[in-house]
Amino acid sequence: MLARIFSTLVLWTLTVLAIIYLKSLGWALIICALSALALMEACQIMQKTGARPLQKTAQVLNAAIFAAAWGFSFFEIFPRAGGAIATAMCCGFLAVSILREPFGDYAKKSVFPTVLALTAIPFSLQWLVILGVEARTEVSTYTGIIMAVWILAAAKFSDVGAYVIGAAFGRHKMAESISPKKTIEGAIGGLLSAAAVSILFACGFAHILPAQFTPTIAAISGILIGAAAIISDLLESVLKRKAQVKDSGKLIPGIGGALDLADSLLLTAPLGTLIISILI
Repeated sequence: MLARIFSTLVLWTLTVLAIIYLKSLGWALIICALSALALMEACQIMQKTGARPLQKTAQVLNAAIFAAAWGFSFFEIFPRAGGAIATAMCCGFLAVSILREPFGDYAKKSVFPTVLALTAIPFSLQWLVILGVEARTEVSTYTGIIMAVWILAAAKFSDVGAYVIGAAFGRHKMAESISPKKTIEGAIGGLLSAAAVSILFACGFAHILPAQFTPTIAAISGILIGAAAIISDLLESVLKRKAQVKDSGKLIPGIGGALDLADSLLLTAPLGTLIISILI
């Protein structure tokens, strides 16, 4: 528990410093680094299932996706679509590469797993970067970043709430065949934690956030984010169970790997962006 708390404090400190000194670029670099590490671990896990994802190619394409997500938004080129366009182009490039070995296992073993990893990780996480740039307002250049950080915080506090409440009061298993330690009580605690931190964001940053982001709307949105985080985490558990691994890595003491850190964001990043797009 102490290692988890220490790692969490260090990660949040690095994130805050990057945002303060580099604004949306710093935020983009943090998310890009998280995506790169999570992508690396996902490829390693898939290798244990017999796949042969193109790891070096995936890292180059990951960088391209985030460069487009930030650059296109910052310079107002194809607003809100830069990362999506880059992802489509990257996946198209991989699809064309099948021609090098059209009748072998190259497509099944290498191309498809790489495309899956790219669409699941950088394509999902790039919405946080786009939001950080696109949602800035005349009131503050940090508005979009705060909204993006809210999505991250709601998702991660859902994890924390589920872990703490589940450990203390968990009795009824939620998905024992996938993740034996997850309980219904823990899930409820996670949803309430996500709602609570969302209300804190709505109240604490009311002066720079859209007027539509009221505490009530924030709480409801937080519950939706928390639910998506739980499902997203379960999906990663399916992959790890298939590969027969407990954690995606040992990079972060008390937490595990970067994919363990990013898993709850894979569904919540696009969902949160959608919610904010509807609100504003």
